[in-house]
Amino acid sequence: MAFKDEIVKAVDRVADELVATSRFLHQHPELAYEEREAAQRLTALLKGRGFEVIEGAGGLPTAFLARAGVERPSATIAFLAEYDALPSLGHACGHNLIAAGSIGAALAIQPFLTTLGGQVQVIGCPAEEKGGGKIALVKAGLFAGIDAALLVHPSNRNELFKCALAMRALRVEFFGKSSHAAASPHLGINALDAVLLSFTNLNALRQQLRDDARIHGVITDGGRAPNIIPDYAAARFYIRALNLDYLHDLHRRVVACLEAAAQATGARAAMDDEGEEYHPMKFNRALGHLFQANLEALGERVDQTPEDQDLGSTDVGNVSQVVPTIQPTLALTDRPEVVCHTAAFAEAAGGPAGDRTLLLAAKMLAMTALDLFADPARLRQVQEEFHRT
Repeated sequence: MAFKDEIVKAVDRVADELVATSRFLHQHPELAYEEREAAQRLTALLKGRGFEVIEGAGGLPTAFLARAGVERPSATIAFLAEYDALPSLGHACGHNLIAAGSIGAALAIQPFLTTLGGQVQVIGCPAEEKGGGKIALVKAGLFAGIDAALLVHPSNRNELFKCALAMRALRVEFFGKSSHAAASPHLGINALDAVLLSFTNLNALRQQLRDDARIHGVITDGGRAPNIIPDYAAARFYIRALNLDYLHDLHRRVVACLEAAAQATGARAAMDDEGEEYHPMKFNRALGHLFQANLEALGERVDQTPEDQDLGSTDVGNVSQVVPTIQPTLALTDRPEVVCHTAAFAEAAGGPAGDRTLLLAAKMLAMTALDLFADPARLRQVQEEFHRT
């Protein structure tokens, strides 16, 4: 426990710097693959603390890999940093806290790595909200040789395990023919009608979905003026399910709904998948229970709700398929109505509640990594569960 006490003190010593980093990210939100200021700020902090930093990791300009510890480690633990924001809402998912918390964990455990014979990595992961940056990093081999990957996500309760929905993003464009909507409507082909029919078709399909599936979308282009029949219209859809087989079946059925709308209106449809396919979360309960013990040691408690309820999607799921991974949540707020992707959540992530959450996250992550470095039997248990399941 002595090491853990020192880790807690180490996080407290760098608390001002971590809070300043989190507040900077919050005040300078950047969208997926555009996180240039965030990546620069985070890598500068790590370089200043002696980490070896590789920028543009995995071929992504705003990704990075930072390393510290021994060259031939007994174990390598990765802390994952997310830092992209949402359109209009900024850091309404609290990625500023995820980034600062992961970096805080790495800084806290860094002084002990020589004694422990281990290595830590901070993997800077862009584009969680759109495109799936971690998926590209998995394909580029950045997670090869890593024994466990850890991050903490802010929420409105402390939870260890939550399923993640597999997801595919789909963009559809309809091409019609413009005409005067009053004088010669019979000469036009209405692309907007094709979009509206697509939503109607999908609304009918929703009646037949399993409880774990979701289809939702927005119209991104619906025309220019009421008296011009739109010759172009477009929409974006997310398709989600708890397992990949059902996701693929739903994707096929969604495409059929869109093609039917095109056939009914005479418009031409063009469809493209946006980004990569997000995979479900593979749990590692041995790793999660180590986190829980550390959380409770600092006087916090777990408030676990059903693991298959209140779900979203994350590219952390793809990481969890190749390396033991946890993404527990810590309560940014105790108000159940304040949830991710809302203005109220964004406000909390940039204030005192966010400061407290990121510092607790840094301590939890570093203490859990310490458990794996200090006790090879625990690491073996984590690895055995991963390969067994």
